[in-house]
Amino acid sequence: MRLDKFSRCLTAPAIAVVAAGCLSTAAWAEGQPPQSPRTVLAIHGGPEFYPGSEAMDKAIRDVLLSSASTPVNYFTEYLESEEFSAELASAALRDYIGRKFAGRHIDVLIANTVPALEFATRLRDELYPGVPIVFIAATAPDAVIRGTAGGITGVVRGVALSETLELALKLHPSVREVFVIAYAPAVAGYTERVQATLRGFAQRVRLTYIGERTAADMVAVVGSLPPQTLLFYARYSPVDTGRVVYPDELLSSIAHAASVPVYAGAEIYMGKGIVGGMMQSDEVDGTRIGEITLRILEGTRPEAIPITPRSLAPIFDWRQIKRWGIDPSRLPAGSQVLFRPTTMWEAYRRYVVGTIAVVALQLALIAGLLTQRARRRRAEHIVRTREASLQKSYDRIRLLAGRLINAQETARASLAQDLHDDICQRLAMVSTAIDRLKTSSGDIQNAKTQQLLAMLARDAHGTFDVVRTLSHDLHPATLRVLGLLPAIKTHCVEVAKRHNVRVIFTTQGDFPYVPDDVAVCFFRVAQESLRNGVEHGSASRLTVSLTRSGDDLAMTVTDDGRGFNLDAAIRDGSGVGVISMEERARAIGGTLYIVSDVQRGTTIRINAPLNPHRAVSVTDVSRPPEAMPVAARSPVTS
Repeated sequence: MRLDKFSRCLTAPAIAVVAAGCLSTAAWAEGQPPQSPRTVLAIHGGPEFYPGSEAMDKAIRDVLLSSASTPVNYFTEYLESEEFSAELASAALRDYIGRKFAGRHIDVLIANTVPALEFATRLRDELYPGVPIVFIAATAPDAVIRGTAGGITGVVRGVALSETLELALKLHPSVREVFVIAYAPAVAGYTERVQATLRGFAQRVRLTYIGERTAADMVAVVGSLPPQTLLFYARYSPVDTGRVVYPDELLSSIAHAASVPVYAGAEIYMGKGIVGGMMQSDEVDGTRIGEITLRILEGTRPEAIPITPRSLAPIFDWRQIKRWGIDPSRLPAGSQVLFRPTTMWEAYRRYVVGTIAVVALQLALIAGLLTQRARRRRAEHIVRTREASLQKSYDRIRLLAGRLINAQETARASLAQDLHDDICQRLAMVSTAIDRLKTSSGDIQNAKTQQLLAMLARDAHGTFDVVRTLSHDLHPATLRVLGLLPAIKTHCVEVAKRHNVRVIFTTQGDFPYVPDDVAVCFFRVAQESLRNGVEHGSASRLTVSLTRSGDDLAMTVTDDGRGFNLDAAIRDGSGVGVISMEERARAIGGTLYIVSDVQRGTTIRINAPLNPHRAVSVTDVSRPPEAMPVAARSPVTS
């Protein structure tokens, strides 16, 4: 044995003793008697650096040392059967183990590979009778299968030659020839065993075995293989190097030079240039061996633990799939693909998801803010609109108040003038005529007396007409006594007679009862509209239409007069009559529309509910329907 390995062997027991001491102390601290550490010795067939041995040994060690209930001292030795002759390696390792572990009880032997299993069986017979053996090898011992050798169980594993070749042919159905590399002269009967395993494929494809003595020759051969063929790699360990060449050492050079896809059936070959194959995992198998060993240490008889068969899985190299243009969708279900480039999503998934979540939250907040802003703007617009409407109403009320004061004084002056210039004069004439009658001869049939009486009757009748007209203009008796419809109809007749114009009055619907406030409003609007149409619009034909639909009352007054611009009349203050009509409509919950254009007449329409409980606050004089544009509205002055 080499000095460095011997040092490691001495160091390992020391570490195990320290670990066992710590476990014992912990057990005593918990009030339980400490359990003596169990000893497990693993024997690998190849050297310490043999491909796959390190990964498997680590998996076994991790399982055994992770048990809290069963403390374990784990030791590893290497048979190195390929570096030395089988007899020499076996004898040397047997003597070394005998001296090294003298006086120590071995609880379980672990054997990795068939040569190691054969050695462990002989070692048990010579030094450790009855010790359980857990193996991991290509085949189970015949004695175990026959049941003549007790205390042995384990895991069957090996290079999956036939399974891998079957997989390769399924991925390349057009292939008719497969070149096989199975050359290891130092391993007795190796090529023959591979040929026996693959003999069943000879009926499907032509199998050609390549056995070049040098690596350079092998590289040259595989670089010139014909298309539509495959290269199947089992092992290549030429002897011309003067040293042991391990199975995976030259694979990278061969696969790189190969002109066709390369397949192999062992995990140690992955990443060396092969496309893939059916394989067993060294780590998984090592974990299974460790678990079986723990069960035995805990009291389970090896015979009660069935031998675990091979568990193969398709494993592929993504780089080689791309190199040879293999469709990934044709890979078997459950395939493990190694060396696949990490996508942006795989590499930064958490960051992307986090960023998306943050952005989504921000978008939601922004959307909420935008919604709130839109609502605020709508509310501000409504407030501004209402403020404008209120301001407009306020301005109009102020204007109306001032105009009403002036109108009141004007009306009083006009009434006083009418009383003074007309009624008073007529009454004076009546008084004079009465005085004359007092001084007459007393003969009532006298011509002069009859003339005075006729003049007195005429003046009295004229005075009556003037007083009645003034009274009717102030408040018609027909409106109070007979109602809205007769009042408007009578007023239309009076306007037509007084101004010598044509006034047409039409109705539609029944008018059993109209509230007083509504009746007064409609009458004043009709009165103002007709007066403005005749006096200011010089209209010759006017129409008044009164309509009732359910609880809604509507009236339309049209004329063929001049008409003029409403906005201008409002601005210059001449549209007091319009404002008066608007405020009257507003007071009863109605709406007033005015449509006019220069030389095209004027149309005034008022709508109001007959039921006062349905009346709602109305806005300013709204624009009429689509047929009534802003520019078409004109005033009707008072």
